[in-house]
Amino acid sequence: MKFPQPIAAARLYRGPLILLACIILLPLCARGSYSYLLSLAQLCGIYAIIVIGLTLLMGFTGQVSLGHAGFYAVGAYAAAVAATKFNAPLWLAIIIGLLAGALLALIAGFSILRLKGHYLALATLCLGIIITALINKMELTGGAAGLENVPAWSVFGLLSHPEHGPLAKVYFIWFFVLLVVLWAVHLTESPVGRALKAIHGDEDAALSLGVNVFAMKLKVFILSGVLAALAGVLYAFVYVDSVLTPEEFNLMFSVQLVIMVVIGGLGSVWGGLAGAVVLTGLHEVINLVGERFGSTDMAKYEQLIFGLILVCIIIFSRDGLIPGLKRGVTRVVGARRRAPIA
Repeated sequence: MKFPQPIAAARLYRGPLILLACIILLPLCARGSYSYLLSLAQLCGIYAIIVIGLTLLMGFTGQVSLGHAGFYAVGAYAAAVAATKFNAPLWLAIIIGLLAGALLALIAGFSILRLKGHYLALATLCLGIIITALINKMELTGGAAGLENVPAWSVFGLLSHPEHGPLAKVYFIWFFVLLVVLWAVHLTESPVGRALKAIHGDEDAALSLGVNVFAMKLKVFILSGVLAALAGVLYAFVYVDSVLTPEEFNLMFSVQLVIMVVIGGLGSVWGGLAGAVVLTGLHEVINLVGERFGSTDMAKYEQLIFGLILVCIIIFSRDGLIPGLKRGVTRVVGARRRAPIA
């Protein structure tokens, strides 16, 4: 029997090093009329953190969640309420936001993770709807008007600098993305990652091999919820400017998160990262095209385009964008090597 061998360090860290170089260099190109891209890069980073956690849940344990916007909202609002309504220090508000996401995932996971297939998807969908409805109705969260005077996360005054603040925010948010990617890559290449893949392949077979299937699924669900809560904290304290409103945390956003995972590739951390960047960038392109042609409501066209992209991915590359591109590059390189030299 051939046992799995540990992956070489050069191969393991090659991707994160390339990502680090991109994080450092690419934001420097957003100058002048392109400075608005810095705000888009911040949003891409926040979404990437959620999608990586959702990729671990869907791609490695096979658990579909249509309610991750709820964990995102809980992290943002728990931290913001603690800071604005109860005057908690920022560091304590951040911890409260993360703990709120973990606690919600723990409580919900004990019940809904016993479901499978479309029943699980419907249960998570209902969870997201309930959380969104509570945020819109509760006086504590400010209702539909949102919360005002939300404090900003200050790092030596860099994030609030009038000139360099947007660039500093990009670096700050993507620093967390890099940490999450490193952690996820290590997790997926570890024995725990192989156990998760076994659960995705066949739960009964994994159980017969000694894997505690329910405990493993619950742990990943909690970790995924914490990552979504972390993204919510970054959204509330870094991205938004003083006012936190519930429009960001709607049902359609949960669906878009799932589309990001599927487009990028269910079994790929890098695919989840790519899916978040591609879909967020495409959203901006659609809005710019709409403005060019005088249309202010592009939501219906956006949903149509996203749906068409998802159908094309499922038809032509079922395992996602990144694995499909990798397979295409391998075929091209292999064809060139086999081609006779004139």
